[in-house]
Amino acid sequence: MNTLELEAYKAELAREVLSINNQEVLDTIKDVIRKGKDLTNTPYRMGVREARKLLQDSEKRFEEGEYVSEEEMEEFYNALQ
Repeated sequence: MNTLELEAYKAELAREVLSINNQEVLDTIKDVIRKGKDLTNTPYRMGVREARKLLQDSEKRFEEGEYVSEEEMEEFYNALQ
């Protein structure tokens, strides 16, 4: 998700929150947001589009023979020991 998409998503979310007239629901949302702030320093989480693109690129490389076989990986691993 690029910056523009993220800002649009945040605006949409804000509009939804502003339309809520239930104090309990708003308290729950506030608690979730507070807990979520602790997650902002977690490692990067990729979006669905980016994951699909990486998967497509990976499949293309595999089809073109750009991969390490299981046997090659075992040999490499064993050589490290």
